[in-house]
Amino acid sequence: MASSLNLSLPEAPRPRRSGRLVQWLTLAVAVAALVLIIVERKPAPSGQAARPAAPEPDRLKRLATDLEKRTLYIQAAEVWDEYLAAASPTNEERAEILYRRGKCLKEGGQAAEAARALSEVEGFASSRDEKRKAWQLLIECLDALGKRDARESVARSFATGAEEKGTAVARVGSDVITREEIRDDLKAAILDMLRAQGTPATPAELDAKAAEVADSELKSPEGSSRAIQQAVSRHVLYREGLERGFAEDAAVQSAIARFRREYIASRVVEAEVENAMKALGPTELQNHYEAHKDRFVEKTGAEFSFARFPGAAEAEAAIEKLGDPARASQVQLEKPSGFAVAGEPVPGIGLAPELTAHILALNEGDVSKKPVEHEATYYVFRVEKRRPDRQLSAKEAEPLVRADLAALKRKDALEALRGNLSQKFSVQLVDDKGPADAKSTEAKKGTASPASPSDPPGSAPQVPSPSAGGSAGSSPTQKP
Repeated sequence: MASSLNLSLPEAPRPRRSGRLVQWLTLAVAVAALVLIIVERKPAPSGQAARPAAPEPDRLKRLATDLEKRTLYIQAAEVWDEYLAAASPTNEERAEILYRRGKCLKEGGQAAEAARALSEVEGFASSRDEKRKAWQLLIECLDALGKRDARESVARSFATGAEEKGTAVARVGSDVITREEIRDDLKAAILDMLRAQGTPATPAELDAKAAEVADSELKSPEGSSRAIQQAVSRHVLYREGLERGFAEDAAVQSAIARFRREYIASRVVEAEVENAMKALGPTELQNHYEAHKDRFVEKTGAEFSFARFPGAAEAEAAIEKLGDPARASQVQLEKPSGFAVAGEPVPGIGLAPELTAHILALNEGDVSKKPVEHEATYYVFRVEKRRPDRQLSAKEAEPLVRADLAALKRKDALEALRGNLSQKFSVQLVDDKGPADAKSTEAKKGTASPASPSDPPGSAPQVPSPSAGGSAGSSPTQKP
């Protein structure tokens, strides 16, 4: 049997895939390595610096914390200082670091440096608890330093929980300066000035007048800026004085005691005058007005517009333009409400006697011939309207009549007070000749009545004169 012939070609062996897979893997690894090299060598975008793997602030923070745990407080405080310089913490974080740094300084025996750090916490901390924690530690530092005055101030705030009140305009360390505080200080200074001038008015009227002048002064940008700078200066000097230990100085303690005596004495005078003025009726006011009409006249005044400039050259250029009707509109003038009157604040500007004199010297429609300098500012004025002296009606003059009568009532009240005090208190004058002569003199005169060194022997005690208005410095004076 014949077999059939197989003419098919033999099947080729299948290719091995393992070698080709290795080639593909090798290629992929090479490409990945090339990409990594390119990425590593690519420069960082402009404005961004390459950061180290372990940020410096974090390293400092860990180091400071570790030093604290090991009770190496001075070294920890130094590292915390470096951390604050290297990092950009939020206000809350800064308050926490300042507290921890202050605590380390205190534990390390550096109470003065600790107090400075702790006094800054309040400016950054928003939580009341954080502030109180810093205050408590600050009190301990001030105790260690013997700063009794500063310690009592902080302790009082800590005990009462006094919150920041008013509109803050500046900060000096942990001290906050408010607009209300500045107004009160300015009003007190003006009140002292009015009393020294012998302004005839009741204490309440003087207080209202001082408040009016203070408000007018603070309305002007120059006056407000000047008052803020003065307040900042006072706070800075006060803090420096506390650090130098002046609060414990004998001269300071003596001045405080003297002010206390004088202020309390002035309160007695004010109370007496107020009581006397309560009995003032409309009939007495009318009679006084009729008897002294010539005193109650509206003073000459001038209604005006003005412009202010930082330099004399700009002010002179404005004067030239105001003199030319075609260019006068190029100068922007401010027109305040009210009249410039001698002895009163200039509306829109404040206390400035030289400006008042300049305005009143101009006729209606006149413009300043040259700039007037006041507080490093140059002013140009134009008088819009003038008013002459005018007799006031009884109703219009009532505040002036009351103030005029107050001077008379004040005198009567102080005379009565002098008589009462002479009966209430026993005062003995000691002569320079010696105890024996003094006893002989007293036997001849009888019981001595309260008197001041300026009074004749045996007279009533000296009470502040009406012109003093019961201001500080006008209290009864007695020899020991």
